[in-house]
Amino acid sequence: MKRNLKNLAHEKYDVLIIGGGISGGCIAWDAALRGLKVALVEKNDFSSATSAATSKLVHGGLRYLKNLEFDLVRESLAERRIMEIIAPHMVYPLPFVVPIYKGGFDTSFMMKIGMFLYDILSYDKSKLADPEKRIPNHTWLSVKDVLDLEPNTKRQNLIAGALYYDCQMFFPERLVLAFLKSAAKKGAEIANYVKVARFIRKDAKIIGAVVKDEIGNNEFEIQANITINASGPWADLILKENLDKSCRRLVRSQGIHIITRAMVDNHALVLRTQAGRHFFIIPWRGLSLIGTTDTRYEGDPDDYAVTEKVVEDFIDEINWAHTSGELKREDVLFAYGGLRPLVEKETSVEVYKTSRKYEICDHKKQEGIDGLVTIIGGKYTTSRNLARKVVDHIFANRGRKAPACITNRVQLFGGEIYDYSEYLREQKLKKPFGLDEKTVERLVRHYGSKYGDVLKLSESDRDLAKKISPTKDELKCEVLYAVKEEMAQKLEDVVLRRTGMGTVGYPGKDALDVCADIMAKELGWSEDKREAEVGRVDKFLSKQGIVG
Repeated sequence: MKRNLKNLAHEKYDVLIIGGGISGGCIAWDAALRGLKVALVEKNDFSSATSAATSKLVHGGLRYLKNLEFDLVRESLAERRIMEIIAPHMVYPLPFVVPIYKGGFDTSFMMKIGMFLYDILSYDKSKLADPEKRIPNHTWLSVKDVLDLEPNTKRQNLIAGALYYDCQMFFPERLVLAFLKSAAKKGAEIANYVKVARFIRKDAKIIGAVVKDEIGNNEFEIQANITINASGPWADLILKENLDKSCRRLVRSQGIHIITRAMVDNHALVLRTQAGRHFFIIPWRGLSLIGTTDTRYEGDPDDYAVTEKVVEDFIDEINWAHTSGELKREDVLFAYGGLRPLVEKETSVEVYKTSRKYEICDHKKQEGIDGLVTIIGGKYTTSRNLARKVVDHIFANRGRKAPACITNRVQLFGGEIYDYSEYLREQKLKKPFGLDEKTVERLVRHYGSKYGDVLKLSESDRDLAKKISPTKDELKCEVLYAVKEEMAQKLEDVVLRRTGMGTVGYPGKDALDVCADIMAKELGWSEDKREAEVGRVDKFLSKQGIVG
C-alpha cells in the first residue's frame, strides 16, 4: 500500500471516500471489489480516532435487546460471524461472565429472556468450518460457578450469573488496515494525512474535493462522480463548512478505556456502575482492558483528549462495582478515548440509551445536492454491512445494477487462513529466524498469513530480525514494514497503530529512539525532525495518553 498523491491528483474516480476509519475502509474494500475506481483520504492516520477507541469487541450488543432493537442485534450477530470468517487471525470467541445481583438493574428473569433471545438471534453462530470459531449457547451459573470463574466478583447480594460468548479483536487498528490494504490490492488509491479543504461544486452537484497534503503542505484536486462523507465525529462539521444546510445533526458520545494490571484471567466480566451503565473488564495481552464510559461531548472533536478527571471518575466506578476495590491511578498503564458519532433523534436522550443504528444520508434527496452521501452513526461490528448498503446505493445513484457483494466471504489481506489453530501450530514449529513461539504467535495475530512478508525484510539485514529493545517483543523489521508497506508517516503511527507497543505501557525512550532511527533513514528525516517525533511521542506515552 503506497501513498501515491500524483495518482490522486490526476485521475478521476467513481467514488471519493472521506475518512480512513472502519466505515471508510469497509466502503473502499467493497467498492473496489465490485469494480469501482476508488479514492480514499484521511486527514490524520488511518484508524486514529473512533475506530481505535473501541473495547476491542466484535459483538451483537446484548444490551440493545432491552430497547427491542432486534434487527440491530441480529445484524450485529450475523456480522460477528462474518468477521470470524474474513479475519480469522484477528477475531476470535471470548467468554463473558455476567454476575446477577438481588435488587440490581438486571433480574434473573430478564437476563434469562435476554440470553435466550441472544442465542436465537445468533442461530448460525456454530456454522463455521474452523471448530475453534464456533460459539456455543449461553449457560446459567450458580453463585459458586460465578466465583469459581471470577473469584474477585463482588459477592454482596450475588444470586446467580450467566456465561455467554461474543468475539474479541486482537488489534482494531490493524483490522481497519486490513480492509484498507485489501482495497488497495484491488486498485483503490488510499492516502493518510490528506485533509479535505473544500468540496468542488458544479451547480448543484459535488464533483470531488480540494484536499491538502498535511505532510507536503500543498493542495490539489480529487475528482469523483460521488463523494462519501464517512468522517465519523467530523461528519456534520464537514457539511457545515461546505453546504448551506445539513440534513442531519449528530451527537458525540465520549468513550474512554483504560489498560491496567491483570484483573481477570480467561473470561471477560460484565459489570454495572452505580448508575446502571454497563462496562467490561476484558483480558488483553496479559493485562486488563476496562471500558467504556458513555457521556455526551459538546466540544470540538479536534480538541478531544482523555483527562485525569474522567479517568479518576471511571476508576471510582470500577472500584464500586468490583470487589477488589483496589484499582489505583498508578495501575493505569495507558488510557485512550474517542468520540462515537450517534444519530440524533431527541436532544434530551442520554447517549448511553441512544441507538447505535446508522443512517445513509443522500443529500440529493434531502437537499437537492447531487454527488454527496453522508454516513452517520453505526458501530464497528456492522461496518461491513453498512458498506454493502452504501455501495449498492452508489450503483443505484448511477442507474446501474449493482454486482453482487462478496465481502461476506472473501478473506481480508492476511486472512487467508482456514484453520487458525492448525496454521499457528505449523508456524510455531518453523521458528523462522529462531524466533520464540510467543513472538511468532504475535506476528501471526498482527499480520496473519502475510507475516512472512515482514520477516523477509530481515533476509538482507539480520539485525532487523532482532527485538526493538530487551523489554519489548516487537521486531525492528516491523517498523520498516510499517513505513514501506503500511504508509506509516509519523512515529506515533508505528508505536500506536502499526505495532501497538505504546498501548501496553510506556515502551521506554530507547525503544522510541530505535524506531525513530529506522523511520528517519527510510523517510529521509532531518535530525531536528527525528528529535521532534521522539519528543512528542515520549511526552504522550509518559503520561499514559492522559492530559492534565
